[in-house]
Amino acid sequence: MMYAGIIGILYILIVAIFAILAIYALVLVIIFLRLRIDEIRAGRSAGPIN
Repeated sequence: MMYAGIIGILYILIVAIFAILAIYALVLVIIFLRLRIDEIRAGRSAGPIN
């Protein structure tokens, strides 16, 4: 029954890593979208930019 404990620990680690990566990706997306919104607002007030 030692293997069950090792598998449980590995499972928790894998889930934690996926959760951290998901949160990191979400933060990057939010930052990227905020920058894009600022660019769109700036571009809209200054006119079209090619």
